[in-house]
Amino acid sequence: MKGKWTIRISILVMLLLVLVVGFAWAQEPQPSGEGGLQPQGNVSVQATVDAVIPIQGRLTDASGNPVRDGIYNITASIYGSGGTLLCSDTDNNVEVSNGLFNMDIDSCTSANLNGQQLYLGIQVDSDAEMTPRKAIYPVPYAWSLRPGAIISNTAASGHGLEVWSAAGGGKTGTAMWVENTNTANGIALWATTHGTDATLIASNNNTSPLIKGFGGDGGEDEFRLNNDGSIETKADSYIFVPGTEATVDTGSADTAVLQHRFSGYVVVDPSSTGTKWIQFGVVLPSVLYGQPVKVEEVTIFYRTSNAASYIDRTIVYRQKATGQPDFYDYPGYYVLVDDDTDHQETLYTNYSVTPIADNILSADEGFISVRLGLYFSNAGHSITIGGVRLRLGHHHLY
Repeated sequence: MKGKWTIRISILVMLLLVLVVGFAWAQEPQPSGEGGLQPQGNVSVQATVDAVIPIQGRLTDASGNPVRDGIYNITASIYGSGGTLLCSDTDNNVEVSNGLFNMDIDSCTSANLNGQQLYLGIQVDSDAEMTPRKAIYPVPYAWSLRPGAIISNTAASGHGLEVWSAAGGGKTGTAMWVENTNTANGIALWATTHGTDATLIASNNNTSPLIKGFGGDGGEDEFRLNNDGSIETKADSYIFVPGTEATVDTGSADTAVLQHRFSGYVVVDPSSTGTKWIQFGVVLPSVLYGQPVKVEEVTIFYRTSNAASYIDRTIVYRQKATGQPDFYDYPGYYVLVDDDTDHQETLYTNYSVTPIADNILSADEGFISVRLGLYFSNAGHSITIGGVRLRLGHHHLY
């Protein structure tokens, strides 16, 4: 029978939409209620549709006439665009009537029908496969899922939906893009689980971040969840230290008396005129969620009883992990701020200073202190300190 079959063959391939989306069962969408998608009526999952590609074809001779009626063995094979055989099936005893035949391919998987260009090859009995192979095109709804479609997997294993991409990097090469264009209250992705495992798993087989979050300003990512569990964020944090935490700097020859008040502030009364020193030891995390903390701003809340007496110096220190190279070998320090601006408001207010260097803390160096120089022109004056606020940023590693 060599040469009996010609390439003048008309093949109609009917690819079910369910095969394009992974041999899943598509149902009508259920109405949503408060709290998300709510089951309605009979919600038992139906049996999975068979993983079968039905094929209809017509065999003709060299003149275009249908071949004689009979029983034949027909092999149908599906190839990728590079000619790679993806799946094949031989049906024996296929009945051909007026050249027409029907058969099924039931050896393909959803991994074969993944959106790549496919070709169908047909072989009859022991003849060679006919050429050229026929390109397989999708039915209209196979170009996109039907709006509101539900994909349900009832198998004991496997995924309800697998999405793969090797198109490239960044936004244009993403494996899945989900977008809700409702600007009022649209949600792009809602994930719910009813089991005891996690609702969402993020895995990265490289060293790059697990999750990035972008704001609406079009800039770089606002936060990252890294592979090592650390979190990087642009959001600021604040630490408040009440005035009652102030202590007198006893290293100064000229000290003051501190009157601690019930609501947290402290009143500094001088024993004599001149500059007195007080200081705050600040308790704050130096590393937060695996990310070094950055001291971005220090704010002092205060008032003076008379503008002639005022805060004349603000210094912020960070203690070093190593000692000073001198006889006493006490801990060394960095100076984050040394500001000699006078602050003499008689109404309760605040002012801020900004560190200019050495303000990124670490797991080894995170002790912070704020030192205030208070100048008194009259021993009868006083200065009230409400407390200190530190604005903390999160040092970006990227």
